[in-house]
Amino acid sequence: MKKLAFLFVLIIAASCKTSEVTPTGTSTQAPGKPVDEKSFVKLGGEEQYVEISSDSDKNPVLLFIHGGPGWPQTPQIRAFNSDISKDYTLVVWEQRGAGQSYVKNPNPENVTLKQIVADAKELTEQLKKRFGQEKIYLAGYSWGSVVGMELAQNYPEDYRAYISIAQVINKNRGMEVSQEWLRKKAEENNDKESLAILEKLKNPTKDFCDGRTACFMKQYELITKYGGAVYDKEIGKKIEEKTDKYEDYKDYPWMKAYEFSAPKLEEDLYAVDIRDVKELKIPVYFFVGRHDNNVPAILVDEFAKGLKAPKKEVIWFEKAGHAIMEEEPEKFNKLIVERVLNR
Repeated sequence: MKKLAFLFVLIIAASCKTSEVTPTGTSTQAPGKPVDEKSFVKLGGEEQYVEISSDSDKNPVLLFIHGGPGWPQTPQIRAFNSDISKDYTLVVWEQRGAGQSYVKNPNPENVTLKQIVADAKELTEQLKKRFGQEKIYLAGYSWGSVVGMELAQNYPEDYRAYISIAQVINKNRGMEVSQEWLRKKAEENNDKESLAILEKLKNPTKDFCDGRTACFMKQYELITKYGGAVYDKEIGKKIEEKTDKYEDYKDYPWMKAYEFSAPKLEEDLYAVDIRDVKELKIPVYFFVGRHDNNVPAILVDEFAKGLKAPKKEVIWFEKAGHAIMEEEPEKFNKLIVERVLNR
């Protein structure tokens, strides 16, 4: 049965139109016409999956860059954040090595930060031409915030604003801060098993966790246990229930795609350190979960305080951990319009 379901995913992926976002200089839709598209777009020589949805093709374009690496958010956005498309033309792109892009080609070339940034830049240019917009909006979540910050720094002429969601500041320092928080939680709960794991993570042996990605997953299990990923466990269950309903993702190999992409991007991810970035040339909005101890909120707050930008705002989500968009969807959907578009 699972094989049949997986074949169904492949059939869905294969049936999607392979195209380039139409570079006509204006929208191919009639003025104000709704947009609902699922297609494969050639970026950097690889066909990659893109969903575009909007109540009106005249809405400002918002390009969303998912986290992971190799962990698409398309079903989550469908379930929790589709209201955004009332005010934006929402573009959800699945990077090489992730989502339907991975299903279509499970062994893509050049899975590097440099290439993914280049893919995003190419998609940005296509979207600007397609929808006749000089600049678009940019959002990056978690790993996607690494890509997003690169774009915001290097191509400010392309973007009206950068919406940073759970911004990665410095992966190594983030791991240390998370471990400090976990140790405190484990001590408070007399959790000897977790304390033993944390002790092993100080100087991990290969038989315990072979490589930084494997060690991160050991740590992530503890972060999840203590509510530093999804703060409310009941909400975590609802997230799974709601996102499992989409046929094209029911049998998606989440861990297989992650285990393909994450090691390839490991060196790039652990080299990230944006603490020396002191200025952005475009407005920036930091969306931060108060209880995020996966990408520690305290590091985002410190970074934001020292950053100069034409406009800067830190927006806190008091009931959220790392999964801001799913944990507080109504607030997220409202504020990404009110604060960013001033509506």
